[in-house]
Amino acid sequence: MGEVLPVLKKLERLQQEMVLTYDNEADFIVSYDDLRHACPCAKCSPLRNEDDSSRVLRRQIEALPAEKPTVRTVGKYALAFEWQKGCSAGIYRFERIYDLANKRDPDRGKPYVHGAW
Repeated sequence: MGEVLPVLKKLERLQQEMVLTYDNEADFIVSYDDLRHACPCAKCSPLRNEDDSSRVLRRQIEALPAEKPTVRTVGKYALAFEWQKGCSAGIYRFERIYDLANKRDPDRGKPYVHGAW
């Protein structure tokens, strides 16, 4: 059986990163650049399939101005982040955010295929 996902209790937005606090008392820092690079939308996800396009995506993200996104819940399963500039289309399941917090591949090694999520 899979890992039991702790409950996200607090998300503190700082200028260039967010601090996540879980119910198991674990705290994590996730940079907004890492969050944006892991965007699960149909536009951004395919760009991570190839190393070259993933590097281009990373450079484009790093060129954007630093900003705190607004955050909203999506049902009881995800968060959405809205940016002034750049992609705001991704819906980040809590599992995806926890993978990012733990420095794991949020795509879990799978290439993006339309409709496969």
